[in-house]
Amino acid sequence: MKLHPAAARYAAAVALVLGVASARVLVESRAALVEGRSQLARGAVDPGVRALRRAAHLYLPGNPANAGAYDALERFARDQETLGHQDHALLAWRAVRSSALATRWIIVPHRERLDRANRRIARLMALLPPPPEERDTPVARREELHYALLLEDRAPEPAWVLVLGVSLALWIGGAFYAARHGWDDADRPRARTLAATGAAVAVGLMLFVAALLRA
Repeated sequence: MKLHPAAARYAAAVALVLGVASARVLVESRAALVEGRSQLARGAVDPGVRALRRAAHLYLPGNPANAGAYDALERFARDQETLGHQDHALLAWRAVRSSALATRWIIVPHRERLDRANRRIARLMALLPPPPEERDTPVARREELHYALLLEDRAPEPAWVLVLGVSLALWIGGAFYAARHGWDDADRPRARTLAATGAAVAVGLMLFVAALLRA
């Protein structure tokens, strides 16, 4: 079936926007990865971890800089544990955890890394000097408690995941329907169709943003 010229223009515009956004993610994540490695090599721990965390936040399926940032953070965290620098190790593991949680949607793209980070954070927190009320609590028990706390908010809320899917269908479906049926054969706009699909797109977009924030 041949696409209406308006639909073809819309599809081209969407492809262009997605292409530009993807290219920006690739470029910025690569730059952040290079900066983070350079900062850590100079001994600048805080700015180095921040830069790597930024690269890890810039998730795109198949993005090598994103995976490289996680690898660098985990390697640095393990090295710091070996050296006995628990504060630096915690900083890096927390960056891994926050990045994995920040890029979750219906799935968690880096679930294995998140699991490792949770376990290492729990272990390192348990080894810190405990507060007075926990001095008699065994290290293993403190580790269990910390780990349980870290697991409390692991997955998106199912209801908001459903809203996310419905809103995405409204948003994209409405826009596609408008592109296909919003103009007649003489290229004149169909006001009712465009108004209805415009409302669907607006509602879908608002629900999509709300679901992303709450899921």
